[in-house]
Amino acid sequence: MKTDYGLIALKHMAAQQGDGLVNAKELAAKFQLPPNLLAKILQSLSQSGIIEAQKGSGGGYRLVRNPQEITLTEIFESIEGPVHMIMCSSDNGNCSVEDSCTIRNGLVTLERKFAEFFDSITLSEI
Repeated sequence: MKTDYGLIALKHMAAQQGDGLVNAKELAAKFQLPPNLLAKILQSLSQSGIIEAQKGSGGGYRLVRNPQEITLTEIFESIEGPVHMIMCSSDNGNCSVEDSCTIRNGLVTLERKFAEFFDSITLSEI
């Protein structure tokens, strides 16, 4: 759900490029998104360098980069953190059945293909 809201916000910002800043409250109202959750999502996107925030009166958000250069992987990871289908593929993965696991290799391969796919899709293609 958070990623959905982030994508909605980013697509709106992409459509508004060159027209100034996007106000978070107006964005929440326009798309009927929870304002507090949207604020946290926008903060995450700002911290990751996908958007920039300008505070104060007349402040808001705007894309920092071209939508054709922002991948789904970047968006997902900035909102959700590293995405893994299986624990054993994460950096700190711990698995009690790793020695006898029969599905790890297949799932690691599948996860790699998902990652390649998400890396190949950009914000402009959504």
